[in-house]
Amino acid sequence: MLLKQSRSIAFMMFMGLAAILAAAACGGGEPEALDIPVSIQAGVMSPETIRVKQGDLVTLKIQADEPGEFHLHTYDIESDIPGEELTDFYFVADATGRFRITYHHKQEESGHGSLFESEELAPGDTFSYEIDEHLAGETVAFHSHLHPILTGSLMVSQGSNSAAAVSITYTDTEATPSEVNVGPGTVVTWTNASSTPQTVVSGHHADLEVDEHDDHDEEEEEIDIGFLEVQPR
Repeated sequence: MLLKQSRSIAFMMFMGLAAILAAAACGGGEPEALDIPVSIQAGVMSPETIRVKQGDLVTLKIQADEPGEFHLHTYDIESDIPGEELTDFYFVADATGRFRITYHHKQEESGHGSLFESEELAPGDTFSYEIDEHLAGETVAFHSHLHPILTGSLMVSQGSNSAAAVSITYTDTEATPSEVNVGPGTVVTWTNASSTPQTVVSGHHADLEVDEHDDHDEEEEEIDIGFLEVQPR
């Protein structure tokens, strides 16, 4: 009888020790410093859910195809992310739970002179600009700063079947054509066929810039792209 009791006690002690060791093995241990690659392409984040443990020192290595504002909700941390450039987003995972991550897309600036601005063009002079890939899907306004009635826009397509070269002529009364379809890689050439000097400047004339930016800001939207999960350590 005594032997059975001793064996039972020994077995219970063994099981208790095993449970302690298992708990220690499954425990969170010390906080870790984590570098986590994150990709944002066409509004989709990969991985969709970022999983860490409480106390971890986290650096998200973010690569995005378009510029925007990366927002980790509840933690309320935001950071501007440039397009096509690796950016570090740092935080300490001190709160546990599941938290939304959103991305506030920002259009590239296409205001007054931000893309191109020619020197003063005498009658007969020309100015050329090659459409960059990052402008795909956008509309780029242009004007002559010296004669604001000479204005127009470049509609940049997403496709690759656009003309290799496009010509626009300034007269004394208008830009001809005033609206043209172009694509990445298209070379646009303006010719000053007017009787006075002119310039070629991207964006609207300065008097119209404020209204343009106000409308643009209202169109910007924040979209859900994923989650952060912080588990207890």
